[in-house]
Amino acid sequence: MSNWVRNGKKIGYSVHGAGVPILAFHGTTQNADAWNQVREACPTSFQWVTFEFPGSGESAMPTAPIELDIMIDDAVALMHELGHQKFHVVGYSLGAVAALQCAATQHESVLSITSLCGWSVSDARMKITFDLWRRLIAIDSELFMRYALADGYTAAGLEALEPMIDMVVPMAASTVQPGSDAHLELDLRINIEDSLAHITAPCLVIGGLEDRWVDISKSRHIAQSIPGSQLLELPAGHLVIGECASDVATAISRHISQI
Repeated sequence: MSNWVRNGKKIGYSVHGAGVPILAFHGTTQNADAWNQVREACPTSFQWVTFEFPGSGESAMPTAPIELDIMIDDAVALMHELGHQKFHVVGYSLGAVAALQCAATQHESVLSITSLCGWSVSDARMKITFDLWRRLIAIDSELFMRYALADGYTAAGLEALEPMIDMVVPMAASTVQPGSDAHLELDLRINIEDSLAHITAPCLVIGGLEDRWVDISKSRHIAQSIPGSQLLELPAGHLVIGECASDVATAISRHISQI
């Protein structure tokens, strides 16, 4: 992990590999490690630069509500600082929202966009879910993680996980980042609907057919709203980034290779 200071803020990030540059955004409660399984499964050589949200990894805790456009501006400035004037963008969950907004506002830098379990507007069910996450994390991160695993995986995924659940829960709970409440506060405010029409870079939209948190209809809507985009629906829950890591890696590699 590395960090960079911009405008008095410490920004954490990780760099792995060599080749075509990718700017990756992780999801709520996560840090740069969230992309490890997908990155390691990629059949193509890329340089992955994973930007860490405020309060995640090496990034400083936010002192005010997180503003999506400011965070994106920091991420793009980081890529330029690393010598990448043009790059591909991928994002998962809240990171997919960031990736979509990045593609909508940074046309000169973004070569392609991949949205994984993303959405454009937080609806009532999502807001209630995000509020529940905040309350569970405030009580006990292990309690939150038991819920997250039960609701985030498919039944088939849980069958494989069940024999070791008591070992997995504390390990997974330890990854919940200090800035998670700030991430969730941003989740509640998401509305990038008007930005979708401004995305011109080639777009791949991936969604989980059994996603209980970000319904597959959200990915379908994004794909319908961005001209020429591709939609891939995987047999997974919201935690597709772990459950179908190799499928996600192959899809991202194929998408970028076509650019």
